[in-house]
Parts: sequence; structure tokens; C-alpha cells
Amino acid sequence: MVIREMEARDIMSVVGLIRGELGYDDISSDVYDRVNRIYHTDNYVVFIAEEEGLVIGFVGIMRGLAFELDGEYVRVIALAVKREYQSKGVGSRLEAHVEKYAVESGANSIVISSGLNRNRAHVFYGKQGYEKKGYSFIKLLQTEKKFTYSDVVYTPIPSRLDKGREDEEG
Repeated sequence: MVIREMEARDIMSVVGLIRGELGYDDISSDVYDRVNRIYHTDNYVVFIAEEEGLVIGFVGIMRGLAFELDGEYVRVIALAVKREYQSKGVGSRLEAHVEKYAVESGANSIVISSGLNRNRAHVFYGKQGYEKKGYSFIKLLQTEKKFTYSDVVYTPIPSRLDKGREDEEG
């Protein structure tokens, strides 16, 4: 088994794992666009577990900052292994790869959210040394338009420092 960073050719395999193994087969067809956007966004990384050219698992992570933690942290946003490869060490190898990446990139913690009904995942994370700290909440917002990757335009938000400079210059 090889663990490597995702390439563009792996996007459909990751989409298949999200729909099949994570049980999100009812999610919108925009999942391809979301995975593609993650692939092209700097603070996200996806690692692939591959065996004989077949993608058998993946873990998607993001790097960020938190108010309650010093330094950077890594958040596991998805981890999935093909059903026939589960309980064979693939998830553990992916998690160990995330830990190595976190240490090498200067992060000092890893955070994982897991659905309430994913009891096997909770046991797995506990065996990997994670502690239950709290709950995750989500509120879906109604929007008039759903955006895809090609719709996104980055507009920097002016900081308070910029506002001060404008006042001094103006």
C-alpha cells in the first residue's frame, strides 16, 4: 500500500468513497465540484491510500488557526476506506500519515469531527489516541444560488489596519 497526496485523476475515486463508504450517496451532484475545489485550495490536503493502482481510502485535512489552541492545528474533515479494506490497517496508516504531516508542518494538534451515528469511527479514533472534547453543530443556510468552484471569486476583506491607513491617507 502506498500513501500519497491526491492528484486530479483521483477526484472521482474520492467522490465514490464519499458517496459509498461515508454513506453520503444522497448528497448533491456538486460533490465533484467541492472535491475539486478542495484539491485546488492551499490550506487543504488530501492523502490517498492506493494498492496496485486502486484507490482504497483517503483522508482530507485542512490546516488552520484556533482561538483556544496555540499555533496551527490540522482538522480531519473526511476519512474513508473501501469496505473490503476496512479493519486491515488502512485507516490507521492514513491517520499516522496525517500525524506525520501535522508534525512536519508545525501543527501542534489534530482535530476530528465525527457523526453521532458513527460508533465504529469513534472507537477507531479512541484507539488512535483522540479524546472526545465536545460536540459539533451545523446550521444549513438557505441561499438563492448554489455556487460551484468556477463561480468563486476571491475578494479580500479589508482589515482594521487597512481602515486605519485609509483614514490617515484620506
